Parts: sequence; structure tokens; C-alpha cells
Amino acid sequence: MKRRPPADADEDTLIMRRRPRVAAAAKQRQARRPTSIWLALAVIVALAGGGAAWVFRSLEPPAATPTATAPPAAVAAAPVAQQRGPVQQPAAAQQPDPAQQAASAPQLALLPQPVVQPSAPQIIDARLAEIDGLRHSGTAVYRLAENPRILLIDFPTLAEQGHAMNRLAALIEKSGMPRDRVLSEPEMSVAVPNPDTYYLAHDYAATSLARFFSLAEAETQALNPQERDLLALLVGAHVIERAGSGYVAAKPEMAIVTLVQADAQGVPVGETVDAPLRDTMLHHEVSHGEFFTNPAYRTHCERFWRERLTDAERGLFRAFLAGNGYDPSNETLMINEMQAYLMHTPDARAFSAALLHVTPDKLADLRRRFMNPQPPTPLLGGKAPSG
Repeated sequence: MKRRPPADADEDTLIMRRRPRVAAAAKQRQARRPTSIWLALAVIVALAGGGAAWVFRSLEPPAATPTATAPPAAVAAAPVAQQRGPVQQPAAAQQPDPAQQAASAPQLALLPQPVVQPSAPQIIDARLAEIDGLRHSGTAVYRLAENPRILLIDFPTLAEQGHAMNRLAALIEKSGMPRDRVLSEPEMSVAVPNPDTYYLAHDYAATSLARFFSLAEAETQALNPQERDLLALLVGAHVIERAGSGYVAAKPEMAIVTLVQADAQGVPVGETVDAPLRDTMLHHEVSHGEFFTNPAYRTHCERFWRERLTDAERGLFRAFLAGNGYDPSNETLMINEMQAYLMHTPDARAFSAALLHVTPDKLADLRRRFMNPQPPTPLLGGKAPSG
């Protein structure tokens, strides 16, 4: 704190002018003239000193203007010594110096920037019958109540679904596509001229999802925005997780299935589906999730394919599935698609006796044989999977 200067420059001089009481009158007259001279000199020195102090105070640099503006009440409560001098306007009224801002910009750029983490996925628990009737404008994610290890992504349009899932389909199951690398976006545009209707719906086990994102990372393949959102969802929902290099499926293994909204408003014709087809897609895709996550149901399907179908019947399914773009050399894919079309695809536009090249009676017989013995899945009236 600064020491307050004398209130009056003459107050020290007044002390110096006290006269001794014991001096004689003659001596007082003799000393008056020298005393007056000294008094005048003292006054001049005091005034000069005070003026110099005032000059030096005025040359002190002004206090730096704080970046955070204090309210007027805080200014009024400041110590008196800090308020001496002309009253300043509030700092809010002062414009920032562009030169100072430009000089500080490189320093701010060197500071550590906050890492923006993807928001946690919002997953809604719902039953199969509820999901079928739910409508929304964006993308929704559901955890199936009948089997919580199945996550269902409900996209608004086929185009949005295609951006997120088409390269996965090309790697995992589409016929004629490489199985050892992820196609680039330019390669996909050449290989798939109709990306919106490449697939009407998708289904993948967690191991396949982890493989896709691991390969894309190892090959430094850039992900598009929808694929980045998908990766954030899969990691946030603990479907896949980081490993030493790439990603692995979390335990217990989960599955992802997708479909699109029915009759979405404002969506061009050809980029949406009607309500009956959506219902068929929903049950078809959820049966794939059941195959991936319910070992007992998967075993039932494998035995039916290998033990209860003839070579000719298996050939019928292979031909039908290959005609729809599935890889016929992938035996597990053939079994999984067989059960989904045979037992969970009621819309004749997607599957029928005519499309399989059999009679209606033959198709009914195949379905009856699949149900004997009872498949261990709640989707077909059986018990829910345990664990």
C-alpha cells in the first residue's frame, strides 16, 4: 500500500517556524532576516518536492485492464488508493485491441485443446411388437426385451442406412466382394450402382463388426460420418471394445440388426418401405440376431440344414440366396438366411413358394419340419435364451 503524501506541503514548515521563548528581542530582530530567508528556501524545496512526486506518480504505467469485467459495485468497493485519479469507464465499454488479440492467437493455439468425446448412445428398451409401430424422424436404437443381446438400429431412410452399413455388407457377406480388405468409397460407388437399395436391412455379429473396423483402421481407410457414428455406438454400448490392435467383440457376444422407417415423409420414392415390408424386415432381421446370440437356436438351425434337409432342398435355398446376392460358399450364412426366410419372412414380395421354386405344399412341409422339435427361441414360441 502506498504511503499517503502530506495533506499540505507546508505542514512540516509550520513545525520549523516555532520560535524559542528564551531569545532576547535584539537577537530576534537580528535572526529574523536569516530565518526568513531559510523559511522561503524551505517552502520552495517543499513545493518542488511535492510537484516532483506528483509528476512521478503521473508517469507510472496505468494498471492493466482485466479481461474479466468487474461489476460497478466491485469498483465502488475498491480501496481509496486504487480509485485516485480520473474515473475510468467500465471495462465492458472498452473495445479489445486487435493487435493484442492477433498476438495472443498463436499462444492460444499451442494450448492443449479439449478432446471431444462422442456422446453416449441413447438405447431404448422395447419389445418386438412395440418397435414395429414406433415412428421417429431420426435414427433410433433399441435393445430387444426378448433378447437383450440384440441391438436394433432403426434408420430414417434406406440412404442413411446404406451409408452406415453397405461397406460392412460388402466385406462380410456380399457375393463377389473381397473378404480380406475394406473397399474404399470410390470402389464402392463402382461396385454398387444402387447403394440405397443394396440391402433393405442388415444384421451382423459383433465379431464381424470388430473385424470391419479393425481392417479399416489397419488400412487407414477413412470412415464416413455414419460409420463413425456406428463405431461410437458399438463401443459405447459394449458391443465391441478396443484391443491391442483394432477391436474385438465384447463378452457375451452381441449382435446388431437394422431396418428403416416405413413411409417416411419427405423421402423420395425408392428410399423408403411400406408398413407390411417393414414388419417383415423387422422379424427377419431379429431372427438373425437370435441366430448370432442364442447358441441353442443356432444348433437347432444347423441340425435342420445338415440332417433334415436333402441335398436337393439345400440346393434350392442356395440358388435362391445366391440370386439375391448372398455368398453361396459361406455355409454359416446359408444356414442363417435359410431360417430367416423360411420361418420369419411372411411378405410374399420377399419370400414365397414361387421364389423358392417349390409348391405351396412343399413350402408348408419345410416349415412343419423346422418346427419339429420345437425351436428354442421365443420368436417361435419357445423358451427365451438364458445367460
